[in-house]
Amino acid sequence: MTPPVPQSNYPDPYDPRLETDNIDLKRYISLFISNWYWFAVGLFIAVTIAYGINRWSEKVYTVSATMLIRSDQNEQLANIFPSSQGYRSQQNLNNEIGILKSYALNLEVMKQLPEFYIDYIAIGKRNIVEQRLYTDCPFVVKYENLDKQRIGKDVGIMILSDKNYELELDGKHTKKDTLEFGQKYNKLGFDFKIELRDSNRFVFDPNLSNKYYFTFLSPESLAGLYRGKLSVTPTTEDASLVTLGTTGTVFRQEIDYLNKLMEVYLDYGLSNKNETARKSIEFIEGQLGVISDSLRIAESALESFKQDNGFLDLSAEGSFIQSNLEKIDAAKSEFLMQKRYYEYLKNYVESKKETGDIIAPSVMGVTDESLTGLVSELTKFQLQKKQLEMNLDASVEPNKLIDANINAVKKAMNENIADGIRSINISLGEVEGKLALVEKEIRKLPSTERRMINLKRKYDLNNTVYTFLLEKRAEAGIAKASNVPDNRIIDNAGAYTTAMIRPRKSNNMMIAIILGLLFPLIGIVAIDLFNNKIIDKKDVERITQAPVIGYISHNNLSSEIPVVEKPGSTLSESFRSVRTNLKYFIKDLKNPVISISSTITDEGKTFISGNLAAILAMSGKKVLLVGLDLRKPRLHKLFGISNSTGMSNFLIGQDKFEDIVLKSGIENLWYAASGPVPPNPAELIDSDAMLDFIRRAKEVFDYIIIDTPPVAVVTDAMLCTSFTDFYVFVVRQRYSSKNTLKLIDDLYRNENLKSLGIVINDISLSGYYGYGLRYGYSPGYGYSYGYNYYGSYADRMYGYSGGSKNYYREE
Repeated sequence: MTPPVPQSNYPDPYDPRLETDNIDLKRYISLFISNWYWFAVGLFIAVTIAYGINRWSEKVYTVSATMLIRSDQNEQLANIFPSSQGYRSQQNLNNEIGILKSYALNLEVMKQLPEFYIDYIAIGKRNIVEQRLYTDCPFVVKYENLDKQRIGKDVGIMILSDKNYELELDGKHTKKDTLEFGQKYNKLGFDFKIELRDSNRFVFDPNLSNKYYFTFLSPESLAGLYRGKLSVTPTTEDASLVTLGTTGTVFRQEIDYLNKLMEVYLDYGLSNKNETARKSIEFIEGQLGVISDSLRIAESALESFKQDNGFLDLSAEGSFIQSNLEKIDAAKSEFLMQKRYYEYLKNYVESKKETGDIIAPSVMGVTDESLTGLVSELTKFQLQKKQLEMNLDASVEPNKLIDANINAVKKAMNENIADGIRSINISLGEVEGKLALVEKEIRKLPSTERRMINLKRKYDLNNTVYTFLLEKRAEAGIAKASNVPDNRIIDNAGAYTTAMIRPRKSNNMMIAIILGLLFPLIGIVAIDLFNNKIIDKKDVERITQAPVIGYISHNNLSSEIPVVEKPGSTLSESFRSVRTNLKYFIKDLKNPVISISSTITDEGKTFISGNLAAILAMSGKKVLLVGLDLRKPRLHKLFGISNSTGMSNFLIGQDKFEDIVLKSGIENLWYAASGPVPPNPAELIDSDAMLDFIRRAKEVFDYIIIDTPPVAVVTDAMLCTSFTDFYVFVVRQRYSSKNTLKLIDDLYRNENLKSLGIVINDISLSGYYGYGLRYGYSPGYGYSYGYNYYGSYADRMYGYSGGSKNYYREE
């Protein structure tokens, strides 16, 4: 029958009707508290790992420096060579960043850092911890040629004293040699000697590890390594101020690398600028070499003539002719110089040079703006290609695009050069015509005057050209001397730009604490979510509406009937709670028959049967405990008696009622054992003899407790429905599957049984999570059944205070 809903002015906080599908925070709090040791172990492991990382992992530092990459133009140089790329910078920030990270530039850096070629490693005393060294290594490896060393091969060193050491090479066979510091080693592909870095300050300490090893590294591999970890980033989006950064385990080594990189980069930019000035000076020097010889001859001839003829003044007509001749010769020499420049430019274009160091047209007096622009464009594209080739293969698309631009500019230049040469040839023809007319006039003069004019003409012509070239050479020299790098260093790398990034001790410890708590939490929640065993009351309520009438704690005693041996124990109190709750269900019945069953074996139904019968007997009621599990009898073991006679004997008519109902050692408690296992237990339970046994038992006893077989295994227990007034189904914490509760729910919903209740058995307070916070149990204070719905109602009806603090004591 369905129990009435108790009337109360206050809602019960644990009323099953109030349960929802929301996350039960109290349940999980109880779950976490009862498994506190998981969190303790997780924290210990995580903090230990974090401590080990902080203590023994290699320290990694980040080092930075700052550079200004600018495109300022040196106005003085631009005036001298206005179209030269060396003096009119066309730098692009991305290109400059590419140059800084290029393999070629980094290789040049490594060639200037020979200390990097040897990697020194110190080994700890336990041969576990390794520390990378740099100039702080107590010894230094000296060699003459890196090509005579085995690159990438580890060489072990054990310092034996301040005089000698042991060298070890690992291979197919370990090779050890004892050498003195400064002694040359020339074996197995090596050629070096090891010396103390500072013999005056070195003190040998035998308590230290004194173990080291070193490895030779190639500049090529180092260049690839460092360019890979170099970062170059603008300080802001539109700024040309960039920050160079790198990371490493030896910050002094990273400082040296960044400073040397910036130094080589500035030298690279300056050398590009100087290259144009150098080429211009070389070109002018070549022209001067030719003119100086002609000038010397002309000067010598003029001086000889004056010595032979004494002082000679030209006539007015001769002076006029000479003046015209000088002007025409000056124009002719200018056209010839321009023509030589056009021929130089033509040879440059046709030779397919890509140096980007073209001599500016202004050097030789060419003022064609179109040609100046083309020379500037060609120089710009060639330098861009040169920069790209430091990082990209010639076959990639950006290089192909620049090649197309270069070819287009060269085509336009060829046309311009051809037009320029034609124009100069025309001008030269005109000059030659004027010269022919002047020479006719010269022939009319006296021979001595005519000879004087010719000698002075040659001298003045060569002297004018020579003077012009000297001025240009001086200007080029000034330009070269005035060259400074376009870029400059703002902040050198140093200790003040260094920061340790790993290990981050505080972060590691914080992460360890979080993970140390998180992993146990996730583990406990995951176990709870995937758990298919019955853990608490809510697991039962989710599956079945059958009432839970009690909770039996774990039996830590050796006795099978602990309620008798320890009547004041927690376990005894739990059975008293079940006894109290049963009164509510069977209060109108006389001589009730209570069947104890379970869904599967080993859930503790026999233990519950015996102790429930004993606790009822201890209340002054006459109780008969019947073992009706005829297939697997165990009831006789509770009392330590023989199972030779019992219910099976009575049901087949072999023994009488009085013969099988025996007095136990507990007052008011009788029992009937199962007896020998029969071949047909189901038929015997469903016989009239069974009904007769129950009728006679009711005449004598106040309660009949029947230990029946599991309902999910055999049907024997269901055969007892005709004479059973109340069924108690036992489920065991962490043992019974949630699926078995579906059977109990079907029996309850389909009303196959008259009345039914569930007892949760073997509750462990230190188990998966505690029942205390969920069901009102406080360690040391007993079960507070006032928080249980049915227990609360029974307490109010019968005046039982199962939650009294001083009600029981452990004995």
